Amino acid sequence: MVDVDVMDRRAEVAELVGERWGDLLAEIGSTVVERDEARLPTPPDLIARAGSTGLLALSLPGAVGGEAADALTWGMVLEQIGYRCADSAFPLIINHQIDIARLVCESGRADLVEAYATPIAQGRCGAGIAYTEDADAFSFSTVLRRKGDDHVLSGRKTYVTGALISDVFLTYALDDAGDMQACMVQRDDPGVSVAAAEPVAMRTAGAAALDFRNVPLSASRILVATDGLTHAQRFLSYQRLWAACAPLGRAQAVLEDCVTRLTARNRYGESVAGLKNVEATLGRMYAAVESARAVLYHALGRVAGGRAEVVFDPVVAAAKYFAVKQVRFVLEGALNVLGGHAFYGTPHLGRYMRDFSGLCLIAGTQDILEVNLGAGLVARAGRPPM
Repeated sequence: MVDVDVMDRRAEVAELVGERWGDLLAEIGSTVVERDEARLPTPPDLIARAGSTGLLALSLPGAVGGEAADALTWGMVLEQIGYRCADSAFPLIINHQIDIARLVCESGRADLVEAYATPIAQGRCGAGIAYTEDADAFSFSTVLRRKGDDHVLSGRKTYVTGALISDVFLTYALDDAGDMQACMVQRDDPGVSVAAAEPVAMRTAGAAALDFRNVPLSASRILVATDGLTHAQRFLSYQRLWAACAPLGRAQAVLEDCVTRLTARNRYGESVAGLKNVEATLGRMYAAVESARAVLYHALGRVAGGRAEVVFDPVVAAAKYFAVKQVRFVLEGALNVLGGHAFYGTPHLGRYMRDFSGLCLIAGTQDILEVNLGAGLVARAGRPPM
């Protein structure tokens, strides 16, 4: 009965997303080919519509006008966004914004909630996570030094998703003692500069590098004063899960598109879709989608039930690891079964393959996840299974 309940909820979520945001998602996807070529992110007015129609606040607490949807429901929403929206970067951008708003809410700071979380939830303020420096966290060059009662921020972040359309950045930096802090930096702060990045994929993600040149920050902008590394790991832990949900929906759409295209073609006097080797390929693709969905829903249910470890949960990490492999398997299967038409007959499949190649890097590479999962097994040896 549990499986039936989960699939009933999935059907309800699919209907909800279609009714409330179907037109918006289609509009965002309708320009993605041109925007990908020009490296342009989702237009801010459409992000604002996502806020005004309640999409950004759906999983946030009522204090910022949210509906407090649980992790399983939100993961299903992301799956449907991926299914309906051809822009792979859109769910990634809004997820970063939503999780930043969530972390601000969890701080209990009414001033920061009013200044940042509520505007983000309403689509009036873009937000990005400024963490990556192409170095480990203990070797960050970005530093936050005391200056009287306030602080000065200096350094560089090499890759920030959505930075081109962000008004504020949740920024992680080392203090004078080498501890990590988290602070809220505004785009219009003196000394902040934004330079567009040129990634191989996710070209519509509005990614950029940030430079901080002696940026003055008041003490009120410090979100986390100690152990910011644990704070950042909480963000990354959930991103592992969210990052795989929308690509799963897109893999479902790719599979359905393959069936439609192959059914309409004939070879040797019969439908290509009826050839046994083609049926077998489609069957393997279907199994990949369904198995990834089952694993992701299990992990989402674990988070929704409050059973997940906050900093690094092995079930969440394993779900991301497995789902990434299955999504990439589906895309490669589509390329193989569609043949030349997949290569030159559609502007989308090649872009999906580029965009989702980066899934193996988000919130920890596949190799790092393997190491961490294995190390966790060794550390838990002799203890009851999780």
